[in-house]
Amino acid sequence: MKELNKNIPNPTFRSCLEAKMKALQRIAGWVFILIISVQFPSCAPVGLVKPLKTKQVAASASFGGSLITYSGLVIPMPLLYAGASYGWNEKTTVAANLGFTSMAFGVGQLDVGILRQLVRPEQFHQIGVSGFARIHLLFDKWENNFRWYPEIGLNAYREFGEGKNLVYFGSSAWFETRYPKPGRAADNVWIPMLNLGYIRQREKWNLTLEAKWIAPQINNKNIVVEYHGIGSHGSIGVYAGITRKF
Repeated sequence: MKELNKNIPNPTFRSCLEAKMKALQRIAGWVFILIISVQFPSCAPVGLVKPLKTKQVAASASFGGSLITYSGLVIPMPLLYAGASYGWNEKTTVAANLGFTSMAFGVGQLDVGILRQLVRPEQFHQIGVSGFARIHLLFDKWENNFRWYPEIGLNAYREFGEGKNLVYFGSSAWFETRYPKPGRAADNVWIPMLNLGYIRQREKWNLTLEAKWIAPQINNKNIVVEYHGIGSHGSIGVYAGITRKF
């Protein structure tokens, strides 16, 4: 940049060129971060915590990701997911989601899962428990590389405000299916997560806010992207989601 500036005598043109080069550097930085984000399992929010009604259909979208430092600011990775759910019966809901951010960079991501009511509260102030299982399918078209990651989890939730509000807490874990392999750390065979969330419920619409502590057993120092976790462990993810029920 400095050498280029010396060869451009016109100050106005030089300033304009510098601004354009800085903009290109910012864009290149975003592209790099997004490429890094899709090279590893991208953790979406929990989504539904309560099963849908029998034969009910819902469409949902969410945005967010792990907190990182970019241009001196702490921001969530811009990961976009969208999908649909179907109430198989009063206790079971099936769902599928697509990762659109990863698709934009040549990595197809499809999540297919099932949600099951384990403890049904009889009244709003009582605690409910649900469990879920998912399979995360990823295909890299550039390297012709396919990976899959199973995930299981549990959530405890409580409704209040005549059922218009729901808070939940839970844990889940991804499992690495490529192990054992030389050169891969044994403590990374599974990726545990803790999550805390709030859902504003309406008859047709849900608004979800969630925070997640991802991979607390992994040190986040000396990584290409600067992640923000608790201390030097894992990363904190923040997400916002919306659901339309039909």
